[in-house]
Amino acid sequence: METTMTADRRPSIPVSVAIDATDRASFLAEGKRRGLGLSPTIRTLAKERLTALDDTRQHERALAWQTARAIRIWERFVAGTEREVPQAEIDAIFDRASRGTERSGRRGR
Repeated sequence: METTMTADRRPSIPVSVAIDATDRASFLAEGKRRGLGLSPTIRTLAKERLTALDDTRQHERALAWQTARAIRIWERFVAGTEREVPQAEIDAIFDRASRGTERSGRRGR
């Protein structure tokens, strides 16, 4: 069996997946909307889902970092070592993290 080479020169290997008639009909309908055949539709949907999962994980990491940072600032404030936490600083932290997650959706995969 011959493998094909993708644009990044890694060999792609065929994968066989059993799907029921209902799923097949759904894939074919989606493929028709996109102008794709069955296999390219399944491949495209799988890649889109992987991208969405990656974006979700990255967003969760950013949110965890933001929360941890806000908690550290709050703890310093309560302990009296941080006399004031300007709202602008808190907003800037969340804005920077937000911009980082927005950019991640634009990069090529």
